[in-house]
Amino acid sequence: MKESEYLLLLQKKFSGEIQADELPKLEQWLSSSEQNQHLAEGLKRFWDKTEGYGKTFQPDLSRDFQKVQARIRATEQAPVRFSWSRALVRIAAAVAVLVVSLWSWNYLSGPETMEILAASDQKSLILPDGSHVWLRKGSSLTYPKSLSGPIRGVKLTGEGFFEVAHDPSHPFKVELATGGYVQVLGTEFDIRQEATKTIVLVESGKVRFAPNANEEGPILTAGQKAEFNHNAGKITISKPASMNELAWQKGGLEFVGTPLWQVVKDLEQYYGVTIVLNNAEVRECPHSAPLTSQPIEKVLESLALTHQLTVEKTGEKKYALSGGSCR
Repeated sequence: MKESEYLLLLQKKFSGEIQADELPKLEQWLSSSEQNQHLAEGLKRFWDKTEGYGKTFQPDLSRDFQKVQARIRATEQAPVRFSWSRALVRIAAAVAVLVVSLWSWNYLSGPETMEILAASDQKSLILPDGSHVWLRKGSSLTYPKSLSGPIRGVKLTGEGFFEVAHDPSHPFKVELATGGYVQVLGTEFDIRQEATKTIVLVESGKVRFAPNANEEGPILTAGQKAEFNHNAGKITISKPASMNELAWQKGGLEFVGTPLWQVVKDLEQYYGVTIVLNNAEVRECPHSAPLTSQPIEKVLESLALTHQLTVEKTGEKKYALSGGSCR
């Protein structure tokens, strides 16, 4: 069956005229995709608002527009005793039918999009243009199924690392949930969006970072990091403070002569915990450890053995490190 035939079945269901043998077909169509369910919900809201007008609705824009014109002409030619209030109600109902037609037509003919959600763990995916994307847990990416327009546009919520396929004639653009964008000029980069700031870190190549979509932002090159403060409206460009900025994408943390205060900061970022280093005398103690993605308790245990620290769990995802010395 065509899409328009299912829409007609929806109208018959709303009006109570659907036949027993038609209902299973409609239910199967509705259960086949969330898009069909959303479309049905939208049409039902329109139906309820117009009190069932247009029971024989089909998404035919030309026909519905002619209906509106016919009602307007009828109003103009009516005798003096004609009921204007009744005519206006009928015209409004006809316009409502036209709005439904336009809405349905745009919905059915618009470009199909895909949404990937990294709900419980990080995800890796290849886009239609060959670009590779890693999504951190809790992040999502929306993109056109074909990704074949003049601009390869995607939308990111949360954090993602991009390895973009080189194609100078079709720029790659990442729209941010905060309203800005990052335009790629052939590169590997990471975007992290938080409540008060957005961070872009370039591993190779270069990107343009525009926190405000209406303004042209600075160009970042390999080894640069830009941090945009949402409240202050200011961008700060620097070099990454730690080699573990991209630990989530690379599969674990690694330390080479890293001061303990930076180790603690990296652990907090990677595991989503809070760690208090009580002894100021050990802040600069260098720490080295191979790549690891063990549970936070195991990592802190190893850290304590190396630097003679005492580990205490002070709350949910909260730890305190006391004592210790530099070896």
